[in-house]
Amino acid sequence: MTEQDHSRAFPGHQGLIIPETLPRVAPGQRRASGRSARRQRASGHSLSCRFNRLFTGTEQLSTLGKIAFGSLWLLVFAMPWEDAITISGFGTSVRLIGMVTLGLGVLAVVERGRVRRPALGHIVMALFVLLAVLSYLWSLYPEGTLIEAFSYVQLLTMVWLIWELAPGVEEQMHLMRAYVFGTFVSGIDTFYLFLSHQESVYQRYAGAKLDANDLGLIMALSIPMSYYLLIQNHGRMVWVYRVHLILAGTTILLTASRGATLATVVALAIVPLTQARLGGRQRVALVLTVILLIGGIVFFVPETSWERLATVPTEFEQGTFTGRTIIWKAGWEIFRAHPFVGIGANAFRVIVSRELAEPIRMGEADPAPPAHNTFLSVLVEQGVLGFAVFCGMLGALAVSLRGMPPFPQRLWIVSLAVWVVGVSSLTWEMRKPTWFFFGLLMAQCGSIAQMHRDARAFAHPPERAAPNSARIMGLGISARKPAWPIFS
Repeated sequence: MTEQDHSRAFPGHQGLIIPETLPRVAPGQRRASGRSARRQRASGHSLSCRFNRLFTGTEQLSTLGKIAFGSLWLLVFAMPWEDAITISGFGTSVRLIGMVTLGLGVLAVVERGRVRRPALGHIVMALFVLLAVLSYLWSLYPEGTLIEAFSYVQLLTMVWLIWELAPGVEEQMHLMRAYVFGTFVSGIDTFYLFLSHQESVYQRYAGAKLDANDLGLIMALSIPMSYYLLIQNHGRMVWVYRVHLILAGTTILLTASRGATLATVVALAIVPLTQARLGGRQRVALVLTVILLIGGIVFFVPETSWERLATVPTEFEQGTFTGRTIIWKAGWEIFRAHPFVGIGANAFRVIVSRELAEPIRMGEADPAPPAHNTFLSVLVEQGVLGFAVFCGMLGALAVSLRGMPPFPQRLWIVSLAVWVVGVSSLTWEMRKPTWFFFGLLMAQCGSIAQMHRDARAFAHPPERAAPNSARIMGLGISARKPAWPIFS
């Protein structure tokens, strides 16, 4: 990774002259030079080098670590279209990829011989998962709670894998690209369904077998990330992100999701918040992208989508948001009956159907209704205790942003705001994109915190420190990160 790549990863972060110890040479040996050095370099043209070329910036990982990171990249790439491919009797393809990634990730960590110390956000997140698992003891729907508890453990494991396999900014940006590239699949499939007049629900379109509202929020979350990558890149890749922004905006309107549309309005706030960073050419290109987006919207989005979106003001004033407010009132009554520890994870659907005037039975064409609000779902299922931990997790994520440079800080502030607006009408506390964004945010905050620690250590070196060489680096430091040894 070049020095220029480092300086671009976090705009505004000044380079430092960082000591770097030269490789040690055993007594009686000389450093390789000439032909011997070339032979050593030639032997490096292996699978590890191929992964280096594919994932620039992962050179500090071992070969097994690179393979594990590649599997993690594939997992994130498949996340925006996880329902498109299902394996009979097993589940989605994402589940299979996740199992492979877990196995490879554990082997890579064992090979490395140490695990990174968790951040505060990880501890709070683990506590939330623990409470969800313990809710099985008092759950009103223990069968569903057991299933959800297992899902929570899997999601927490994914967050841990991001922490272990993507400790640097470059790895984290690779995962951002994976998510953005994955949305191309569901977005293009949505266009195909629209052009072939195949509605997912009445006059609404959603590809990859996803729910239209879920797909809308998946695409809305990708907009700030794609814009961030657009500003960070140069050359032909910028057109990939420009096309993605056009595709994402048009796909959201094809889903006719009102909640996702509101979340998209929040996502677009990243443009004025980062306008000062744009050069003249970038501003012209941004205007061109907006013009193309407007053209795509006018040409592709049908009138029925606009009619549905136009009902937002009326729904706020006197509507029920397609029955959501009725479900929310019933959920609030359940919370009042079980305020402290809730009714158990994944029990909302079954219990709320008993409170409705016209209960919806499990097993019929229409399933029992979800909460359609993540915060209400957590409050009802895990009570005040679980809700406080959940809010504490969000607070830990927000507080961790303070030490970030301005540009990535604004990216994550906007992304969190998009998530909050989007999940206010969806049940997303156990959806993979939620935990992926939280895990990636904690990993990036960890990178910044490590930079600050290493910078302080360099500013006040120990007396015996005698570095043999130094180099200018704009982002991270090659010092070992705080970790717990596996084998003492």
